[in-house]
Amino acid sequence: MVDRSSRTAEFWASVTDLVTTKVEPVLGADATARAPVRAYLRDLEAVARSEGGSREALQVIASGRRLLGDRSDITEADRRRLS
Repeated sequence: MVDRSSRTAEFWASVTDLVTTKVEPVLGADATARAPVRAYLRDLEAVARSEGGSREALQVIASGRRLLGDRSDITEADRRRLS
């Protein structure tokens, strides 16, 4: 789950480092090890979309998801669930 207390402009500016820190350690790992990071990034993307996270943050999150093999779309239901 995403920590909602940190979602300021400063937080969205730090997303590149956050995503890199989460993704790099599991890049060569199996699907089981990548699954929690993929779920975290899906949640983070849903929150960014619903709260107007920066375009750069959205691109970085989506890139991290793709690197981990996640091709799923973030749905409106995902956004409502995390609002």
